[in-house]
Amino acid sequence: MKISEKRALVLKRQKAKEKELAKKKKEQEKEAKRAAKAAEKDKKLRKKTDKESADIKSDKQKAEFIQVFPNARKYRTNLTKKYLNRKVWQRPDPQEIKSIIPGVVTSLEIKEGDHVTKGSHIMTFEAMKMQNLVMAPFDGTVETIFVKEGEKVPKGGVMLFLKSDTEFEIIQDRATSTDLGLIE
Repeated sequence: MKISEKRALVLKRQKAKEKELAKKKKEQEKEAKRAAKAAEKDKKLRKKTDKESADIKSDKQKAEFIQVFPNARKYRTNLTKKYLNRKVWQRPDPQEIKSIIPGVVTSLEIKEGDHVTKGSHIMTFEAMKMQNLVMAPFDGTVETIFVKEGEKVPKGGVMLFLKSDTEFEIIQDRATSTDLGLIE
């Protein structure tokens, strides 16, 4: 082999090594960029989780004990945001006549100020292709009517307020939430 051929071969090898080094350098730069992006995402996540944990800590400070039954043991617990933001159950007012299912008021048999007796027909309420007769649950005076004939009423919508002639005595037993505890 001639000297000029050897030099050309050495130069080829040097160029190949330079190309390999350049590729490695580019790969390292790409990897560094990826690591920087990952670090940024990590930092954002940490800020988010720190903020959430601060919110949770403040929620814990607001309510961290729960008592299942009155005059019973109190339990320490982690209350969620959903639990803290829930709609708290309240004893329903028996004087509010509400719709049980969604429907349409087809006819009103009473006016505001009318006196009704227990079992008298107040209105006709159509729901699920059935005509439901709404009867007065107790003796009283119609104080306010919130609906009109032909009006659609959602489930749980207050249709009228019937002021009772006698006052209801409410039992303070909170053991069962489904029992209204009304005594006439």
